Amino acid sequence: MYRFIASLFLLLPLTVVAEQVRYVTDNLTIPMRTGTTLQHKILKMIPSGTAVEVLEGDSDNSRVRVQGVEGWVLTRFLDNNPIARDRLNLDEQKIATLELENTRLKSELKEMNDQRGQTDNTVQKLREDNQHIQTDLNNLRQTAANAIEIDKQNRRYKTQLLELDRTIQSLRQENAVLRDRTARDWFMAGAMVALTTLVVSLFLPKMVNWRRRSQWKTL
Repeated sequence: MYRFIASLFLLLPLTVVAEQVRYVTDNLTIPMRTGTTLQHKILKMIPSGTAVEVLEGDSDNSRVRVQGVEGWVLTRFLDNNPIARDRLNLDEQKIATLELENTRLKSELKEMNDQRGQTDNTVQKLREDNQHIQTDLNNLRQTAANAIEIDKQNRRYKTQLLELDRTIQSLRQENAVLRDRTARDWFMAGAMVALTTLVVSLFLPKMVNWRRRSQWKTL
């Protein structure tokens, strides 16, 4: 009877599907047999979560390959997704990876913020240095302008001093000329006085004698 049923199962057309990976459902250990019936020999027991490669099958039985061994298992024990335990492990791995990535990103963000803070400090210092330089430059410009003005004033003063010196020299020369003229005038006056005195001293006695003679003649 069982052989007849098994023969019927063998005669039924099996649905051929494309090769795909499916998983044994949670918390099971299913037998992989040489055929689709319970009378077929068990090749190995497949624990839940094992990935198997489906070669062909229908809604009842599927021919699979696992670890190089091919056999038949019940289709209802296969799932398109890994078991919850494996999914949880994968999720935990993803979470751990994401946490590591998050930590790395936080570290990079902190480093970038620190660098930004240092950059801001550098920019602020550069601005302050630039302000100091601008102030010094303005002072130098003002000093240079003052120096130029002072130089101009010094040149004017030197010109005025030269003019004053020339004036003094001219006055000294005029004074010397005046002194010479005065001395000459005094010399001439003295000479005239001396000459007049000489003339008077020579002619005065003669005039007196002449007047006396005149008086005597009138007597």
